[in-house]
Amino acid sequence: MPVVTSRLVASLLLAGALCGFFGLTSSEGAQPSGTWWDGETALGDGGSLDLKQKEWWARATELKPGEQISIQSALPGGGRMLVRCELLGKRASRPRGSIVWILDDDGDMKADDRDGDQDSDCYVVDYDRDGAVDRMVDYMDNDGDGQPDEMDIRYFVKGRLQTVWVGVDLDHDGRMWDVRDYEYSHNFFRSDPYGNNMIYANKYDPEQKRWWPISECPFAFFDTRGTGRSDLVVRVSAVPVPFDPIREPDLGNATFAWDFSPRLRKIGAVNVRYGVDLDGQSTPERPLHYECGFNLIGNVPYDFPGMAHENPLRRTPKTTYCIGHDASRRLAETYPAEQTGFSWREYGDALRKIGDEPHREECRRWEGVFWTWTRRIMHNTGGPTQDWNTRREFRSSPSTCRELYYSRADRRIHLKGASEGWLMIGHLGDNAPWGEVRMYDTNEDGYFDRWETYRADSAVAVRVSTVIDGGIRELPHDWKQLREVYVKELLPEALAADRKLLDAMRALIAYEPSANLAKALEACTCDSERQYILDVMREECYLALREKLLKENAPDLASLHEDYLRSTPEKKAVAGQAWDRTATVVRLDAAYAEGRYDDAVALLGVLKTPPTAAR
Repeated sequence: MPVVTSRLVASLLLAGALCGFFGLTSSEGAQPSGTWWDGETALGDGGSLDLKQKEWWARATELKPGEQISIQSALPGGGRMLVRCELLGKRASRPRGSIVWILDDDGDMKADDRDGDQDSDCYVVDYDRDGAVDRMVDYMDNDGDGQPDEMDIRYFVKGRLQTVWVGVDLDHDGRMWDVRDYEYSHNFFRSDPYGNNMIYANKYDPEQKRWWPISECPFAFFDTRGTGRSDLVVRVSAVPVPFDPIREPDLGNATFAWDFSPRLRKIGAVNVRYGVDLDGQSTPERPLHYECGFNLIGNVPYDFPGMAHENPLRRTPKTTYCIGHDASRRLAETYPAEQTGFSWREYGDALRKIGDEPHREECRRWEGVFWTWTRRIMHNTGGPTQDWNTRREFRSSPSTCRELYYSRADRRIHLKGASEGWLMIGHLGDNAPWGEVRMYDTNEDGYFDRWETYRADSAVAVRVSTVIDGGIRELPHDWKQLREVYVKELLPEALAADRKLLDAMRALIAYEPSANLAKALEACTCDSERQYILDVMREECYLALREKLLKENAPDLASLHEDYLRSTPEKKAVAGQAWDRTATVVRLDAAYAEGRYDDAVALLGVLKTPPTAAR
């Protein structure tokens, strides 16, 4: 068989094979016969791949680092191959290096080429030169345009196939996994979370000789605005069911390294993470600008229409399993969650540097914004997480859609149905905690009605508000519509209200924020961060002002207990005015708590006027 039976020709059959995965429709075509490259890397019993059986193995063991040999496959239609010795990473101290076997699947390797390419070549690696394969990096050019559209990173343990990470390039930039030493570099910032793409893991079943969905299956990225930057991200945890969430809290990350067992044939989609760039600020200069994210706990069998993805250009087994790209977003929108966690990143955390260069201090993650391993534990949430300056809201009741609302009380977007929430404030440019705000739904109507403010040095709340009218506004389900409302209406209004109230309070008290708060405001990268820092300043100023007003009023208020008949008219007037001012402070407290800042400014104007009666 001539070389034209390469992967490039096999790509003509992809229209039928990919229909379920990408939502296309096509009649099912005939499958290609065995190819030389698939035969060369065919698996033995138990998924083994033993290089010692290759006729070139003896010559390979004699290679020194930097040396290589060129080989023609002896199989029908066989193409060119290279075998070389490389010094790789941690293994570079080993004098004999590692064996790398390169197969030119698409027949474009020239006689004098010193390397393969990434449009349809395969790299097989034996790190220890013991003949047992450790890794395989396999590139697939589905449309024959000279750049890869899919890639496999297959992981072998003791020479036996165990797991695969699959990359799917949907925005046609040729970028997928970042590879170092022929395996994932463990830095996905250098991979491609920046457009329309997806990655997923599958586990190899050596008895049935097939793949099963496992672990993160998928991570799907969406560029809904056509900017080249992702603004939505979905991550589905595929784990064996049943499982023990106490003893096995994070199987979505753990099962990738497991040996295969029959337990792995019954898989559930038990956690869905859904992250959103709500303000639309993701740019090439500041990517991954996600504000909020849902963490959804449920128990849905991992059995979705079109999840079988057969690619003739993939090495056997050719069929992997993963819910499709668009289907993963529909799943996130409609997932039957038993519990929901909602997170909103308000600002970075000076204690954590978990973002990418050059913006590590901002803690922007390619995974979006997700849950935390504290207080309300939700299995398979992943990590690393940012605890400070990230608001958390927890809903314990079932839901099948992601509903949000806006509360005038704190001028924030909240998870409808959440019964509680918290926001740890601090480490804003320094190592000092500021305090915490806690939210509760005390009447179980689906909306927060109680806010408690704590300072770091006190276990007792410094301000408690039970809100009668929180100015609730239901928000649209469509993210595009919600983005318009948030960016053009809610966020500008919140910023203007903060500044107006701060100015009114400063007319009654000399307030200047700390140097770190002022620096944090100066370092804000977007309006949502500015709102957060202004909110902290406003709360700080209000607490100081309220204390000042009440302390100043206390002596005059106490004079009400004197003998009224023996008091002078001036003292009687002062005592009455003190009570009036106390009642005004209470009304100010209510207006402030409910976010009626225009009313609060008017009341501050009343309090600004000193008592007319002389003592």
